[in-house]
Amino acid sequence: MTFLRSLIFNIVLFSVLIIGLIIGIPWRFFDGRYTCIFWDKFSRILQGITSIIGGISCRFENEQYLLKEPAVYAFRHESMWETMMLIYKFKFPVFVLKKELLDVPLFGVMARKSGAIAVDRENGVRSLAEVMKKMSEAIAAGRPVIIFPEGTRVPTGQHVPIKRGIALFYKKLNCPIVPVVHNAGRFWPRRGFIKHPGTITVRFLEPIVPGLSQDEFMEKLNNVFKTEVEKLNSLEG
Repeated sequence: MTFLRSLIFNIVLFSVLIIGLIIGIPWRFFDGRYTCIFWDKFSRILQGITSIIGGISCRFENEQYLLKEPAVYAFRHESMWETMMLIYKFKFPVFVLKKELLDVPLFGVMARKSGAIAVDRENGVRSLAEVMKKMSEAIAAGRPVIIFPEGTRVPTGQHVPIKRGIALFYKKLNCPIVPVVHNAGRFWPRRGFIKHPGTITVRFLEPIVPGLSQDEFMEKLNNVFKTEVEKLNSLEG
């Protein structure tokens, strides 16, 4: 039964994704905010499909930490789920993502138009400087920035050290960093065909405000991620 449900869900999901990306192409000729509006509505549709067909719902905790002022949201990265389903929780968000994703047909066009910031890992310091500039512009424009500081998808319940680049962003941007953890990988595993029905918990955590040294910030963010991921892993499905 789980296999059949997963098969139907995957077929429907990827069919809708392809159709949605094709429908979204004309939006690239308009202002980038209209592209963000399209992504917002589309993410709600995807969440509905995930809930109804996949049997995967979600709940949000500590939404008071969804700040009114611009901030950087440091998201736990476990699966495809968090990259597609949470856009509607933010107003015109800007995603920081791998440069390779901008080369994906259709998606890359939409991502660029929405203001996505690409990280070129091969260019090192030069790439970080460019990312910093664009993140600063997004914050100045009042847009929240979403970043995945682990740098890769991590199996649920496990912890890997946070990439140090986010400490530079913390120091230079002078805005709060809001850690966000979840257990999506438990129900939607990375590279996993089988999806498991249940409720994903998304937990917004207390913002880390400017003022710490980079080392203090890294220690705090790593500890928060490790501790909170362990807590989520202990929850019943």
